[in-house]
Amino acid sequence: MAKAEFTVVGSSPARIGGVERVVGKGVYGIDVMLKDQLHGGILRSQYAHAKIVSIDISEAKALLGVHAVVTAADAPDVRYGRSYIDRYILARHKVRFMGDPVAAVAAETPALVKQALKKIKVVYEPLPVVIDPEDAMRPEAPTLHEDMPLPKNLPDGVKVKNVCGFTAVHVGDPEKAMAEADVIVEEAYETKMIHPQYLEPRMTAAQVEPNGRLTVWANAQAPFPVRQEVAKTLGMPLNKVRVISAELGGGFGGKGSGITSGAAVEPICALLAMKAKRAVMIVLDKAEETISTTIRAGAKMYIKTGVKKDGTIVARTGKVIYDAGAYSGFGTQAGGRCTNMLGGWYLMPNCHIDGYVVYTNKQVCGPVRGPGGPQAAFAVESHMDSIATKLGMDPAEFRMKNMPKPGDKIVGVPKLRDVSLGETIRIAKEKIGWGKVKLEKNQGIGIATGSWIESAGPGGGAVVKINEDGSATVHIGKIDMGTIPGFGIPLIVAEELGIPVSDVTVVNVDTDASPWDAGTVGSRGILVSGTAARLAAIDARGQIFKMAASLLEASPDDLEIKDKQIRVKGTPAKSVALATVATNAHNIIGEVIGRGYCDNLALMAEEKAHGSSQPFTTHACIVEVDTDTGNVKILKYVAVHDIGFPIHRAAVEGQIEGAAAMSIGQALCEQVVFDKNGRTMNPSFVDYLMPTINMMPRIETTLVPGYPGAGPYGAKGAGEIACVPPLACIANAIYNATGVRIRKLPLSPENVLRSLKEA
Repeated sequence: MAKAEFTVVGSSPARIGGVERVVGKGVYGIDVMLKDQLHGGILRSQYAHAKIVSIDISEAKALLGVHAVVTAADAPDVRYGRSYIDRYILARHKVRFMGDPVAAVAAETPALVKQALKKIKVVYEPLPVVIDPEDAMRPEAPTLHEDMPLPKNLPDGVKVKNVCGFTAVHVGDPEKAMAEADVIVEEAYETKMIHPQYLEPRMTAAQVEPNGRLTVWANAQAPFPVRQEVAKTLGMPLNKVRVISAELGGGFGGKGSGITSGAAVEPICALLAMKAKRAVMIVLDKAEETISTTIRAGAKMYIKTGVKKDGTIVARTGKVIYDAGAYSGFGTQAGGRCTNMLGGWYLMPNCHIDGYVVYTNKQVCGPVRGPGGPQAAFAVESHMDSIATKLGMDPAEFRMKNMPKPGDKIVGVPKLRDVSLGETIRIAKEKIGWGKVKLEKNQGIGIATGSWIESAGPGGGAVVKINEDGSATVHIGKIDMGTIPGFGIPLIVAEELGIPVSDVTVVNVDTDASPWDAGTVGSRGILVSGTAARLAAIDARGQIFKMAASLLEASPDDLEIKDKQIRVKGTPAKSVALATVATNAHNIIGEVIGRGYCDNLALMAEEKAHGSSQPFTTHACIVEVDTDTGNVKILKYVAVHDIGFPIHRAAVEGQIEGAAAMSIGQALCEQVVFDKNGRTMNPSFVDYLMPTINMMPRIETTLVPGYPGAGPYGAKGAGEIACVPPLACIANAIYNATGVRIRKLPLSPENVLRSLKEA
């Protein structure tokens, strides 16, 4: 559809609720104040791997003002997890990383909580620690999960240990094709664990009602999965658990997918509230947040590609070793995605890649923005430049040479319906001045592409209620974290109902009142909630037209809404106010309530059958490398994205800029540093280096139209894909500037200088 057909979608009105957030008036989790609320805290393991011999809580319980002390003995003997059910809410028998929760306390003051935690005596029997995932795979490595079987789909004869997930990508006959290749390039790449470093730490408040019903307040991205896992781990039916969402001060996936992939603060807080018989709130401090919550996994990737002299790729083999941390968390899903993406998004007729997700004594891998994608793209897109160099080809032209066309298959995607990759490359070249810009000494230019399979997981619903004055209240199961609920949903509903955007209110999630949804994760916001909200608005509009038809003596099919007036098409004078019909509805049907649901699994199946419209992107940059210090300065950065139709243009551009900035940080400086004993060495913002404003370039964003997606009006997700190309884009520019290929992140001054000296 052309933009001219729409009234509000495609524009960029101010974000609903934006002013409140900017001036500090938003009500965040820490602002929740319950009657007689106690403070809670968690005792965490000081060993990365140890048996729990005994726990003595007597001295902590004896302190005046301490109302509850809980250990695993106070919780049901129930484990949780996503693919592997391998974790307790409080460690039972054994701890597996420094930060594993062992006990918890509820007391009158934060100071008393700290005092009580110190009084808990835990006797440990230390066990061997394994930090490197390759070492953890070896048969002689210590066993981290004695009762967890190896994946059933492991290849015959493979002898490994501590593997909790395996993915095999098999296309064609790569061995035969590799033997016929003219040039073979083989490399290894490595990324480190990083923390998403949202400013607001996790919080949870819990209160048990007199009837035994549990209410939990949480700043989690997925309230319904939180409800499900709290009920499961505490042995309660779902109707006895209610989860209310607070405003979210950042998450980036790190607060996503419920407790199955994250830090189980919610059930621990609930357990304290149940034992204390008073409301309890737990707020993690910054260091605790860094050492105990979910992070982006590190990965080792081995990649080998065979090509013809003309640049045609004929085969690829490879291996991914994906660091899940102490528990499987989201590792099996993210590691599988990384394995598939190591095959790339180019024509790849023959491919064999094995991916291993491995337990180590580090904190747990979670679904951080674009899980598995940045790691794979760092290897794939750096490797593409290495091959181009070996062939003496221009890196951009080499990519164009192997670009898929509509109807082609790429690894992990049966068939493509539209392919915007070539256009994004052409525009990025133009914007960055590829082949034209004059580079000074130690300056270099780099390019990298990417793609993303958006919207994994089940669907979600929406409810649109029409108020007496014709305004609309929208209930969805996604919380507002700067994405679809605050930007896109109001525009979609306003478009379908013919009302101003300011007349649409999106309500925060309450599992008692909101329609079910898997959460604000996985680039599924615009596709799932946008589709559901549009269908709900259309349903509400149909009810309104049916009631207005008799007043206007017309068929419902002949009516339209514009400027809050329902009128007969072609006869504007024949109209009735939307408010009049909405008010009358209260005497006829109670009120107008539209319902919509997006069956995402069916939508994805349809995409698979008729061809995927997945988005593509190309990033390009110019850097300057100080060869005396190793410092890398980004002089210019462009991001070209196919996002289908932009529902809220400014929001889409903001998502792209934010995601790119996040990966630029991972590229240049970020990493969680562990010592040999598994201790996190940089838990605070003082030690964990993040990019400052001086390091961050202006990101020039270009949106490519004409490639409609499966979302409303042809929209596609934009929140994760921009995380994919930056790592390799910057590494390629550094190579162009210095002639040195750096295959291990981060591209920090120390690593760059070391690489220059070694070269």
